[in-house]
Amino acid sequence: RGILPNHFCDTVSTIASHHDNTPSKTTMALLEEILTQAGFSSKEMVKIKAGELVYGGSLDAASDKELSVKLGFHVKAELENVKEIFLHFPKKKEFDSTVEALGMIAEDGGDGTLEDFAGVKLEPNGDVMKKLYIGASPGSDLNLSKEEIEKFKKLGKSASHADIEQCLRLILLDRFRAYKQRGLAGIPSYARSKKEFSAGDELKHQIEVGPILKTRSPIFYKYAMEYPKNKPDGAEESFFWVNSIIDDKPTIALVHRLGMPQVGGYVYMERHFYISRSHNCLQGIGAALPVEYGAVVLYATRTSTDQVSGFGGSAKRTIGNKIMGGRMAENFERARHIVATAKELDMMKL
Repeated sequence: RGILPNHFCDTVSTIASHHDNTPSKTTMALLEEILTQAGFSSKEMVKIKAGELVYGGSLDAASDKELSVKLGFHVKAELENVKEIFLHFPKKKEFDSTVEALGMIAEDGGDGTLEDFAGVKLEPNGDVMKKLYIGASPGSDLNLSKEEIEKFKKLGKSASHADIEQCLRLILLDRFRAYKQRGLAGIPSYARSKKEFSAGDELKHQIEVGPILKTRSPIFYKYAMEYPKNKPDGAEESFFWVNSIIDDKPTIALVHRLGMPQVGGYVYMERHFYISRSHNCLQGIGAALPVEYGAVVLYATRTSTDQVSGFGGSAKRTIGNKIMGGRMAENFERARHIVATAKELDMMKL
């Protein structure tokens, strides 16, 4: 389980902004083009249109550290509701059993406050996590920059659990603000025993190797690459932190969601620009277009983790991709049921 992303990663989705449930011939043709470009077979396309959730295998790897999966599924819901849920109301705890807690960051669009991270707790296994943070070093189980490691060292071995948590909250706030101001270039690199790892470079490369966003939505592609520069008209964003339990240890991620209307749809990206341990970063690409009684959503996700590189990496990635695909399929099956059964948007709030 330790080599798997506990939820969503490298993400971009296109959710139709139409409110008419009857798709045009042009829309259906576009849907088939995108499904084909995403690598779905004609048989899989038929299943997706018929309402089945289809696991379409993995993507061409962007690096030897990557796990990936692509899904296609139908959502029986008002398209505006689907957009709101994906962008603003991350009710992941309802459909991902690994999620322990989450909270929105800077809902007012500002620079965030320490209070936004008040719910971040290093639980369960608090004593284990305290030792990990006090003893952090380059290449340890934690993803920290050299400067962040020094901050924990300065607390001393007598630091309390509360001291460790508060130091982590301050680091999360700093990372959020640096990313919001400078985008991928503002992400501090992780200290490693040999060479530092840049999550910003990894996320950028993941976008570059994906063909769909680049060709289908070049404006959004440019925005995702150069964020926060070149913001398109109608673009929206939201931020939140999530604490997921991986290998029985709390794992904190900072998540950025971007979305904007597009001709015949809505483009959406989910980027985990910081993950405290186990994985390096997550990001996804996908698409959804209006069909009768809802929308077809495509979702492709890329996860970077050191645990599938090196000796035996190919076999690890093959196994990891299959397990991750099955877990994501289960999560999204539950997610689309939640979307379809929600009567009001207020029900989807945290």
